[in-house]
Amino acid sequence: MKKFLVTVLFLTMAATSLAAEPAEESKQPSPEEMQQLMEMSLGAMVPMMGKMTEAMIDAQLKSAEKPETAAKLAAFKKNLYTALLKQGFSKKEAFQIMLNTSPPAAMPGMK
Repeated sequence: MKKFLVTVLFLTMAATSLAAEPAEESKQPSPEEMQQLMEMSLGAMVPMMGKMTEAMIDAQLKSAEKPETAAKLAAFKKNLYTALLKQGFSKKEAFQIMLNTSPPAAMPGMK
C-alpha cells in the first residue's frame, strides 16, 4: 500500500510539472511564420477590397449621374472662382486655379 501511495504521489508530481511547462501551441511564431500568416491574410483580403472599391466607384457614378450633383459641382466651382477673385487673384489666375482644383470626392485624387 505504501508503494502504491508513493507511486501515485510521484505520478501526480510528474503530471503537475508537465502541465506547468508551456504548451507547444502557445509559443510565439518565428518571423518567417509570421510573414507567411500575414501573406495568407492579405491574400484573403484582396478579393474583398476589390469588391469594396467597385461598390464605391459605382456609388460615385450613380451620384454623378444626378442633375443635382452637377448643380452642386457647378456651385462649388463658381464659388471657388468668385472667392479667388475676392482674394485678389487675376481672372486668369483664378480660372487656372479653379480648373486645377478637384471637386470634393470620397476618393481623393479623382478629378
